[in-house]
Amino acid sequence: MSSTPKPAEAQNRKNLAEEVTTRLRHAIVGGQFKPGTPLAEPVLAAQFGASRAPIREALIALERDGLVEFNDRSRTRVRPLTAKDFEEICSMRMALESMAARLAAAQWNDENTRAIEENIQRQELAATLGELSHLDVEMHEYVVRLSGHRRLLAAWRGIRWQFEMCLAYTHRLQEKLDFEPRQITVGSHRLLLAALASGQPAHAAETMSSHIERSLEWSLAEFPAAAESKPKLRGATLEKL
Repeated sequence: MSSTPKPAEAQNRKNLAEEVTTRLRHAIVGGQFKPGTPLAEPVLAAQFGASRAPIREALIALERDGLVEFNDRSRTRVRPLTAKDFEEICSMRMALESMAARLAAAQWNDENTRAIEENIQRQELAATLGELSHLDVEMHEYVVRLSGHRRLLAAWRGIRWQFEMCLAYTHRLQEKLDFEPRQITVGSHRLLLAALASGQPAHAAETMSSHIERSLEWSLAEFPAAAESKPKLRGATLEKL
């Protein structure tokens, strides 16, 4: 007798794997599962009321996202965040998003301004830091999409969830240090919007790059040794945010 799953069974498993992937992704990005937390398949299977097959599929998808990692014994954990991770993600974002800003600014119009303004207004009203982080990434993705550069968008999507994970971490760190993440985020995004709408592509690219550098400085506040050894970034300091 064949053990090949029937089409309906295969679709149900796929749907369940996608649901588990989504829920785990948001839990990791939102900080419910801290960096380094073990993700045991039997525990997750019991939690989600599923067999281990869709759980395994979800964990493999999250590894592709850069959110989890497997060791040589196939044990899984939430990927820890290091100073090098933040630096690599931010440097890649600077390369991609400064190019996106340059291309987007060259074709910017009033409709684009309204779309970003609406997003920023939602940032001001964000009920949670997780919502704030998601809206932040959504705004950056809008600019990347507007660039019209398909390969650039594909490369950006490769780090999209790592970006949101780092951003959510940074927002929690700002709050921990008694700063107001919404105020910092909204203020910096209004400056970025002004540059994008300025009709000056080079200015938009430079502003985007500086915006991302300031984010990196916040992130490195948790890694004093790395922050001290890092060269000053074009005048961007925590005091100036």
